Amino acid sequence: IPGAAILPFYDALRKSTKIRHLTVRHEEGATHAADGWARATGNVGVAVGTSGPAGTNMITGLYTCQADSIPIICVTGQAQRSVLHKEAFQAVDIVEIARPVTKWAVQVKEAAQMPWIFRRAFQVAREGRPGPVLIDLPLDVQLAEIEYDPTIDEPLQVTRVVPSRARIRRAVEMLMDSERPIIVAGGGVIGADASPELAALA
Repeated sequence: IPGAAILPFYDALRKSTKIRHLTVRHEEGATHAADGWARATGNVGVAVGTSGPAGTNMITGLYTCQADSIPIICVTGQAQRSVLHKEAFQAVDIVEIARPVTKWAVQVKEAAQMPWIFRRAFQVAREGRPGPVLIDLPLDVQLAEIEYDPTIDEPLQVTRVVPSRARIRRAVEMLMDSERPIIVAGGGVIGADASPELAALA
């Protein structure tokens, strides 16, 4: 949802031919839409909001994604850095608010950090147990210009977790020794595209 503190981001977004942007009615709805899109496609969902209550409205959706292991990125606008400690209009510390319900919450302090932070955000959201990330963009950081060459930029590699053979062996032994084993399967089975393997195990 556009707002004053995120307008430079939106101005840059207008120049993109690859990103499809949808406007929703409420920031919480935006996070739930990003959540649904991530569940349906297997990709990282993205939601964008302005400063203050826009960010706090996203907390419920961030928590849902944290609990359900869904990779999304929320981008919030923020007041300029020089007024963040002065209780300026809508200058809420959204990074600290979001930290308990995200895998990573970060405020971009310098414009030159932005390419790496966005690459890292997509990596964190997808790596290990998937989950949500929040990126907070102060207004003056959005307005700064940096040298950026997209031809040498690329996504960071996502490391796949390899389970311990000893632990798998022990789990199989416990299953074989049990009289009435019960499988309680969660959404991670679908997220890992492991439904046939689960059915075979059952």
